[in-house]
Order: sequence, then C-alpha cells, then structure tokens
Amino acid sequence: MIQLPPPSRLEQAKAWIDDRTGLITAFHRAMNEPIPGGASLWRTLGMATAFFVGVEFLTGLLLAFYYAPSAASAWASTAFIQDELTMGWFVRGVHSFGSIALIVLAGLHLLQVVLFGAYKRPREVNWLVGLALMLLLLGFALSGYGLPWDQAGYWAKLVETSILSTTPVVGPLLERLVQGGSQYGNYTVLHFYAAHVFVLPALLMGLMGLHVYLARRHRPTPAFWMDPHTIVARTEPYFPGQALRDLLLFAAALAVVIGFVVVKGGAALEPPADAASNYMARPEWYALPLYQLRMYFEGPLEIVATMVIPGIVGALVFGLPFLDRSPHLSPAKRPVVMGAVMFGLFATSVLTTLSLRKDAADESFQRHRAEVEAEGLRARRLAARGVLPSGGIDVFKNDPQYAVLTLYKEKCGSCHGLTGQGGDEGPDFADYNSRAWINAFLKDPQGPLFMGPAKKGDKGMKPVEGTEEELALLTELVYAETGAPDVKADVVAKAKEAELFSEKDCDSCHYIEEDDKELGNSGPNLFQRGTVEYVARLIEAPDHELMYGEKSDMPGFAGKLSGEQIRDLAAFIVGLRKTSGVPAAAP
Repeated sequence: MIQLPPPSRLEQAKAWIDDRTGLITAFHRAMNEPIPGGASLWRTLGMATAFFVGVEFLTGLLLAFYYAPSAASAWASTAFIQDELTMGWFVRGVHSFGSIALIVLAGLHLLQVVLFGAYKRPREVNWLVGLALMLLLLGFALSGYGLPWDQAGYWAKLVETSILSTTPVVGPLLERLVQGGSQYGNYTVLHFYAAHVFVLPALLMGLMGLHVYLARRHRPTPAFWMDPHTIVARTEPYFPGQALRDLLLFAAALAVVIGFVVVKGGAALEPPADAASNYMARPEWYALPLYQLRMYFEGPLEIVATMVIPGIVGALVFGLPFLDRSPHLSPAKRPVVMGAVMFGLFATSVLTTLSLRKDAADESFQRHRAEVEAEGLRARRLAARGVLPSGGIDVFKNDPQYAVLTLYKEKCGSCHGLTGQGGDEGPDFADYNSRAWINAFLKDPQGPLFMGPAKKGDKGMKPVEGTEEELALLTELVYAETGAPDVKADVVAKAKEAELFSEKDCDSCHYIEEDDKELGNSGPNLFQRGTVEYVARLIEAPDHELMYGEKSDMPGFAGKLSGEQIRDLAAFIVGLRKTSGVPAAAP
C-alpha cells in the first residue's frame, strides 16, 4: 500500500483557510468555470473593465492620502500631488486616464452584450444591473472631474448642475443637493468628494457583486455563429485560456494608459477655479454629444435636448430586453435593434465631431485655451513657492507682478493676447518688439498676431516688400529704437546707409530720427519705439498726433489710471520681449 507524504505547511494553511472561509474552493470553482464555445477575445471586455475598477480604487486610495477636500485647499493639494509628491504626477495621471479607459471598456462591453444578444431571457436583470453600473462609472467621472477645483472642473460642473436644474419639478432641489446650497463653495467640494469616495464605491461594490453572481448563475452567452454541437465540443474551463486573454487585454489597455500619462506628463491641471473669470466652459469628452445637441434647441426648448431626447433613449435602452423578445441571438436576425444601435453610434459620432471641429475652427476659443494652459503652468510654478491659507486663485499673489498682471487682465486683456496666437481686437504682446516680432509685423502687419483682429482692411499698413536681407536690416533699424543691449550698431548703420527707411516708403507715414521726434504723421512716430517711456505714452494717449491720431480705435487711459499704473503696464509689456528670434543681418 502506497503511503502518501504528509501535507506541506502551505497545504495545511490552505486547508485551514478553506475550511473556515471556503475561499480556496470558490477560487478553484471560478478558475474551472466552463466557457461555452471556448476562450475568446470577445469575452475579455467585462473582466478588463473589472481590472480597471481595481486600478482606479488603488490609485484613488493613494491620492486620498494627500488630497484636501475644500474650496480653499483642493487645487493646492492637487498641485502638490502633481508637482511636488514623488511620482504623484504618475499616480494622478493613471487615475485620470484610467477612468477614460474604464468608461471606454465598459461601453464596449455593453455593445458586445448587445451584439451577442446577452440581454435576452433569462439575463434581463443582469442587463439592467450592467446599465446601472455604467451610470455609476459616469457618476465617478462626473464627481471626480470637479475635485481638483480648477477652471475646467469648476465650470464644467457649473454647466452640468445648471442642466440638472431644468429637470421638471425637482430640478432646483437636485441642483441645491449637488452643489450643497445656493452657490458653489466648500460644500460643493465636500459633496463631490463624499459621492466619489464613499457613496459611489459602496453602490459599485454591491452592484458588481450582483452582476458577477448573475453572470455565474446564467453562464456566458454562447457565440451566435456557433451551432450547439460546436459550442459543446469547444467548451473549456476559464483557466488558462480565457484568463490569459483577459490579462492580455487588460495589460494592453494599461500600457496605452501609461503611455498617455508619460507623454502628457500626467493629467492636466488648469488654473484654480475663479468664479469671476470669463471661462469658456466645455463638458468632458463623453458629454460632448449632449453639449452639441443643446445648440439646436434654444430657450424653453433646451429641455428637449437635456431631458426629453436623453430620457427617451434611456428608456429604450433600459427596456431593450422587454422590447426585443425574439429568441434569436444573431445580429442579422435582429435588424431593428442593430440598426438602432448603429444609428445611435453614428449620431453620437457626428455630434462629437461637430463640437470638436467647431472649437478647432474658433480662433477666439483656441486663444482662450492657450491662455488657460499658460495660466495653469504659471499657477503651478507659483504654488511651488507655497500657497496662502486662503488658497485657490490667491496663489497668483505669490507673483511679484501680481498687481500689474491683474491690471493688465482688467484693462488690456480683452483686446491683446499674451500667448503668441493673436488678440481679439489688437496685436498679441507675446515677445513684443523682439526682432522676430518686428520682422513678422513688417511682413504681415494685417496678420492675426498684429492689426488683423482690428479689421483695418485696406486702411491699415501694407506689407513691406523686399528681400530677406533688406527686411532684416529694416528690422534692426526699428529694433534699435528699443534701446536693447544687443542692438547691432553696424547693421543699423548699414540700414541707414542704404536709406531703406525711405526706399521702402516707410517715411511716408512714420518718422524715426531724433530730429523728428516731435513731428506727427499719418502713422506713429517710431523714435524710441519699444521703450517703457514710448509704450507709456501710447497707453496714456493713443490718439496723440505722435501716435495713431484720429485713426486710433484704442481708448486712452490718461485720467483713468495713475501715472504709476501706466508706467507699470508699460514696463510689463516691454518686459515680454524675449531674446532675438530672427538673426540680425550681416554688416
């Protein structure tokens, strides 16, 4: 008689755990779960979605150790995670991009369920549970997007709660419940945080447990293209075939997420929320179709786009198992359902594309986005110096130029950009009066970076025609008036010797010599152009005869601002000039 060796300590421990919990037996049962028709990549979406839920829980837990849920500290704590905490940018990036992957995978899983007819009897309840899970995932995304309390999250939530307020009868109540009162503030952040960290996870765990239980109870839906004999013949246990495929899809999706995180440097963080700003709000990517749909229903009809149409679509989706009662699983035998799905995908794609294309073609919006991005980077750099207890937008008070920047935004920012993408009414001041700026202006004075937005048309300055060398010489001549330390005196001398200022007909509108510094013409006198004194005079009285005269559309600020404020603005604008971007012409 063969005597078996005594069980190892590991086997004894496993037996002890299984005897008291049944976990080992449950695990083996799950690994040996029969897969009708065999392993397939079609079946990987559900498990990959579940794996990403785990990724979100893990990264969310790590973020929660450092996040502070209040209007004063939310942005500052997020900036600390992003820029100061070791690998914080990576964890936050995986959490942010992982949430996108989670929604995409869950959406694909729902489409796969429709394709396979897996919503039919006896799986109706699990279809409803799956849809509820999808709504919860969207709830996670909606609540999490506002937690950094930056401009993007703040204004997106403001738009969403305003839509929520249009709900008949209970709209105002729902709005107050979500935002924690009559306006956005500390309670709003706390409500988002409580929902994101406590309420939604509890509901998600409960529904996921029910979803898995029902899926195990009814077994996977067999492939519609297989006959019963083939399904039985190819049936195999979950492990190893299906398990490896599940891990493969998850690993591939996670690699894509990590790739985005590395390339983007983590998740975006815009400037702190500012209720007084003129922010051009846009919803998250998955809400763009609804956002675009609203464009076609104005005033009292807006509810059609925000409630009626989504309500009808939602009712049809939830009622699908009860509306499609045929026993057929093949998509070819369910033309109405598949046609409706294809139409829904097409309509969603078209609305999303229209929204994106409209913004891409909107120069004002693109300038705004560039300004917001620049402001976000500046806010993060300032936050590295420390954040005032008041938090939020007061981080900008760390900037020594805070007062003049505030003044610029109030008095100049509505017409002049600072991003190198053009202003709304006047020239963009990014790199103002550098060689590159002057050279580009001479070539295209009516361009979008210069006088183009003012729409002077035929009345404005014409492009200067000449060779690249001639334009470089003329550029240096004008640049010399700034008094910059890197002016090439020999190049200026060559430009004067060639009498380019007269040859190119510049003197028909402008003066530039010191002897003519008190003479007016049809265009601005260029003597000392680009100095603090010159820019200050321009701000004070742009309609002065030495400036633009009666042709000036710019308001003067003499009497509206103090002399010190005007000089501070002038010094700020002059200080925007970078090192020369166009080489000076050879002497």
